[in-house]
Amino acid sequence: MVTYMKKLKKTLIVFLVLGLFCSLGYTFLGMTNHKINTVAKGNETTANQKPNIATTNYKLLKSIKLDKLSLSITKGKKAIIKASLKYQQDSSSPKEPVVWVSKNTSIASVNSKGKITALKAGTTYIVCKGETGKIKARCKIEVRDPYNKIKTLKLTSTSLRVGKNQKRFLDLKTTYDKNKKYKNEPVVWISTNNKVVTVKNGVIKGKKTGTAYIKVRSKYTNKTAKCKVTVVKKLKYVAFTFDDGPGEYTDKLLSALKKHESKATFFVLGNRANSFKKQLQREYNLGMEIGSHTWSHKNLKILSKKNVKKEISYARNAIKNVTGEYPTLLRPPYGNYNSIVSKNAKAPMIYWSVDTEDWKYRNVKYIKNYVINHAGDGQIILLHDIHPTSVNGFIKALPELRKKGYELVTVSELYKIKGKTMKNGIMYFGPNY
Repeated sequence: MVTYMKKLKKTLIVFLVLGLFCSLGYTFLGMTNHKINTVAKGNETTANQKPNIATTNYKLLKSIKLDKLSLSITKGKKAIIKASLKYQQDSSSPKEPVVWVSKNTSIASVNSKGKITALKAGTTYIVCKGETGKIKARCKIEVRDPYNKIKTLKLTSTSLRVGKNQKRFLDLKTTYDKNKKYKNEPVVWISTNNKVVTVKNGVIKGKKTGTAYIKVRSKYTNKTAKCKVTVVKKLKYVAFTFDDGPGEYTDKLLSALKKHESKATFFVLGNRANSFKKQLQREYNLGMEIGSHTWSHKNLKILSKKNVKKEISYARNAIKNVTGEYPTLLRPPYGNYNSIVSKNAKAPMIYWSVDTEDWKYRNVKYIKNYVINHAGDGQIILLHDIHPTSVNGFIKALPELRKKGYELVTVSELYKIKGKTMKNGIMYFGPNY
């Protein structure tokens, strides 16, 4: 019994000691964990905290607006872009400054005041932005090589008609600065309504009935011209030609053609060009086609080669001295020609498909009726503007021809409308033949 009690006492002592150690261990572990957690939390707070970066105390930009969104400039030239700046709030703080940057400094550079220097041909952007980079605006810069500026730009037609799904060809007269090193300034063609009529390089096409304007402008200097185009269901095209002028009745004829928005081709005698300089110049200015009828109306077929050359070259030079351009066509007198004439023509040769014989029948009513009854799509009709009966008869027929759906065009445009090309020295009788 005594032995049993001793063993029990020892066992209780062991349990008490173990309990004490366990209690002390848990306390120590708890304190340790508390310290570890505290340190860990402290470290976590430090890592997640955003650094306190000092910012300049500016009056910040609200918007930037440039006076140009795009700029076309010649290589070597300078230009200035102005920026309108708005700020967010009123304060005594200094305003946020702006910075000017070129996206491609090899094409164009820019200084701190928005002054641009064009360095080489190409396209880039100039950017104006606040120093903080939050607010910005840009301008597209097109640098072009030096060019010959267009001095004058004129369409020879201010109003015309075209049939639906048919083509017409606008004639543009331009003059340029003269520098052989440079290319000429290009032009841009636009239609005010592409659903009615389209245009490409002066070639217009009727799409649906209606009216629109075709405009052309010089690409850089912004000189402009326009032509009113009326699209109708269908038109017939005819070319009237007048030989042996200019003369005293030519002005009356030109006024009628202008009034009725019509064109004609004049085969001019070189020896009359200077005497009727005013009339010849007016023909050219109104967009009529100027052809040569030789110098003095001789039968080229029976002349020597030397005299054939004289008849043709003298007339060409006389016409150019007045209009500034050589004649575009040649009509040999009486329609007579041979291989010598062909080789020296320097232009397509034009015969006719309808001869009114107006030189024989000097009667206004006869001319009027003959013209109306023999006009046809694609025909080239022969008349003379030196006879008053021919001029007056044609003028009386003109409004009726238009009512019948005829559009009077030059010989060269008639061939283009019909999809035909002409070559120098070849005789042509009309696009239908």
